[in-house]
Amino acid sequence: MAKKKKNRTTPGERLCRTLLTLLMCAGALWGVWHLLVQKPQIADAPPTASSAPARQESASQGGGKADAAAEDEPGAYKRKDSCWTFLLIGMDRGGGNTDSLMLVTYDVANQTVSVGSIARDTRVDTDRKLKKINAAYAMNGGVDGVKEEVSRTFGVPIDYYFRVNLRGFTRLVDAVGGIDFNVPCYMDYDDPEQDLAIHYSKGMRHLNGQQALEVCRFRQNNDGSGYGDGGRQQTQRAVLTEVLKKALANPGKLNEYVSIAKENLDTDLDPGNMAWFATKALAFDTQNLHAMSMPCEWINPYMYLDPEETLAMVNEYFNPYVLPRTAEQLDIITRRDATGK
Repeated sequence: MAKKKKNRTTPGERLCRTLLTLLMCAGALWGVWHLLVQKPQIADAPPTASSAPARQESASQGGGKADAAAEDEPGAYKRKDSCWTFLLIGMDRGGGNTDSLMLVTYDVANQTVSVGSIARDTRVDTDRKLKKINAAYAMNGGVDGVKEEVSRTFGVPIDYYFRVNLRGFTRLVDAVGGIDFNVPCYMDYDDPEQDLAIHYSKGMRHLNGQQALEVCRFRQNNDGSGYGDGGRQQTQRAVLTEVLKKALANPGKLNEYVSIAKENLDTDLDPGNMAWFATKALAFDTQNLHAMSMPCEWINPYMYLDPEETLAMVNEYFNPYVLPRTAEQLDIITRRDATGK
């Protein structure tokens, strides 16, 4: 009986087969990647129009400007390429109000990020009894109510939101190994009801997650000294900047960051969209991070936005539209609008 010939392959043929298999696997992975990692959509609608109850009342008294915005010019709501807006919401403990609000614009095309802190006591155009913006969450429909008020006030759409809890922040700081931070002033504050005990000397020190959170929450000392809400916003932005720098410098911990986000972050971005932003953020240079407070003045019991400065800031840092915003497209309440004086 004749022996069957063995099907021998040359090293060159085996190499070709291996390369072909690798190419097929790579093609399959590429296909799955592009199915899962998707570029997020951009809102094509203008900011929510305001009923402007405060302005209408003020105008009827002859003390303020009427809510009659000029007609928008053609293309007023054409969006820039690859530019998104976000609302970062930090919740307080137990009160139902927002503890911190930040408007964020990420211009992916130019790799710039702008973060604007919105004072908790900012006066907004609303007919509810408590007219501070941080009451929108509890009194105006949760996240959607906050998005609507921020969008209307600053004349820009909110594409997506991130709502974070305190535990997630502390875990993220610990995940990056803590931060070296220059505590801006002497801190000595106790509030048993909120489980707060903040005691730090002024100067540079290394902060773990819990310590960073305490520094971020500080506004004033037990004796009334300190720096108030404006100083607290500045400290929060500085701490977040340091955390962001360390996180981007260590992309090897991406899986840990994702795990923390899953457990402590609520967002309307789907996982594929978040993955898309994550791939773009790997190329981000923190020198292109612009952090600021929305310009306002304290006139008890509210913080009143400065209309001209706010409009200029929106157009320079936060406007996702091709054309600049106009004063009529923002809904800013001044003291005169609110009181007629």
